[in-house]
Amino acid sequence: MSAVKTDILVVGGSLAGMAAAIKIKELSPETDVTIVEKYTAGYSGKANRGAGIIVTLGNSKPEDFVKYHTTYIGDNLNKQDALLKFAQNMNDGLEDLDRWCAGKICKNPDGSFKTLKWLAQITGQDENGKRTFDEPDHFPWTLAAVELDYMKDVRNTARKAGVKFVDRVGIVDLLKKDGKVTGAVGFGMDDGERKIFTAKAVVLATGSQNYRIMPMWSPGRGEGLAAAWRAGAKVTNCEFGSFYNWTSPDNFESNMGVEFALFNDKGENVGAEHTQGEHPDVDQNSLAEWYKQTRDGNGPLHYRVQANPLMPYLTSILASDSYYDRPYADRFWGYLFFNAFSQQTSDVCIPGLIGEFSPLRVDENFATTVPGLFAAGDICYGGSRATGAVPPPPGRVRGSGLGFALYSGRAVAEGAIACAKAAAEPEYIEADAEAVEKRFKAPVTAGGTIAPMDFLREFQKVIQPLGNSLYRHEERLNAAIKRVEELRAELKNVAAVTPHHLFEVNEFESMLLCAEMFFKASLLRKESRGWFLREDYPEHSDELKWYSFENVNGEMVPSEETVPQYDIF
Repeated sequence: MSAVKTDILVVGGSLAGMAAAIKIKELSPETDVTIVEKYTAGYSGKANRGAGIIVTLGNSKPEDFVKYHTTYIGDNLNKQDALLKFAQNMNDGLEDLDRWCAGKICKNPDGSFKTLKWLAQITGQDENGKRTFDEPDHFPWTLAAVELDYMKDVRNTARKAGVKFVDRVGIVDLLKKDGKVTGAVGFGMDDGERKIFTAKAVVLATGSQNYRIMPMWSPGRGEGLAAAWRAGAKVTNCEFGSFYNWTSPDNFESNMGVEFALFNDKGENVGAEHTQGEHPDVDQNSLAEWYKQTRDGNGPLHYRVQANPLMPYLTSILASDSYYDRPYADRFWGYLFFNAFSQQTSDVCIPGLIGEFSPLRVDENFATTVPGLFAAGDICYGGSRATGAVPPPPGRVRGSGLGFALYSGRAVAEGAIACAKAAAEPEYIEADAEAVEKRFKAPVTAGGTIAPMDFLREFQKVIQPLGNSLYRHEERLNAAIKRVEELRAELKNVAAVTPHHLFEVNEFESMLLCAEMFFKASLLRKESRGWFLREDYPEHSDELKWYSFENVNGEMVPSEETVPQYDIF
């Protein structure tokens, strides 16, 4: 079987992958770049499924951004030099994106970007009937907004730059020769046909692991993380992949600001105390409070939206043209809210696990620990170590998901180009490709009897509970690891008839691997810090440590390192 040859293979066609491909072509037009996407590049991933809000520095100082994020969000576990580079590149990144998406970032009449500080207060209306807000200096960043159909324009920019696209092919494993990544093996989503790609450098932009629980984040299924792990890549900060948001059991759409109006069944507002002072956007202690109240028989808990002081702000940026001008986004959010709220039967609220498990370790050039392999976007947000003791997007900073995807995609370009220019013609070992095909297609001949969705539900019973994944305890963590091992043994019994089923089984393998990393890393950190809570270790440790895992002959071998001291602020 002949292979598709390219200089740089980008795996994943959402914002991070697209930004990487475009920037590579802008810096080195002669470099051959191919994006391979499991679904359709420009329409897949999470980039066009959120609020369309992008963090940018505005007039703030990068050092102030680092200071705030390190002090109040990352709880001093941040790799501050990486965080500083992120901050320094935000404004230029926004300029690039506006150019790539045909000017769909919202602007003021004078052509400047229209931005809004998080939690700004309404001051009135302007002459056009648009809401006006104060612009407090409290947060050293601001938020821009992009029309939600922008990714089709970004794809068009990539196409005009000469980027090649291979859609509806899912990459399941990487190929190596002499210790270096030289390509990847994928399969057709519709026909299951094997596809081989050879490349002088590979950029993984496949997103984080989100466990298919909350609908908006369901595209993140961790296959890229598992492929990188099998190729020998190191992972770091696995214990912080536990982001929850508030949701309704009727619709599983997210709500913002619930902790301001979180009432137990006795009518007491039990969330408000956790909104005082500096705290993450979705506060981990209010989520732990939900757990304690429910455990103590004071549930269910209720979200009384009329008591949420953030609603005037939120209604200005979502499903409303009262501040930004985004007709497509307004229709999207309007339909979503109508469909969600029309199904809601009560004000009962629960925490829904989003995950954002993103531990693929990268350096300042977004190179992984495996030669020839790079990463961009959510797959490596935690592994960049920039965010510290908090799950990657959104942490505190709304819009940082798009912001980091844009930054890392642009930042990976130079390293990937240099790697490709220095590399010989890539080769692969046919036996390795055949082994990948054998693993991927094994479920077809296994005669499984468990329906894929039934298996998924059993797995989600392990990872979704807040007592396992946020407010943790050694006993519960060990029980969760044991159940993950049991489910891994049952995976061979999942029925797979179509290529889509095969991809589901591959996703389940990734979910089980990521869950194992997450729970085992959670056992290593014997403290509570930032978003990481241990019921049995409620205090800070005296030491600042990062924990990592390496794949040594198939074994998950842990290590630790002291967080460097910095003099940035």
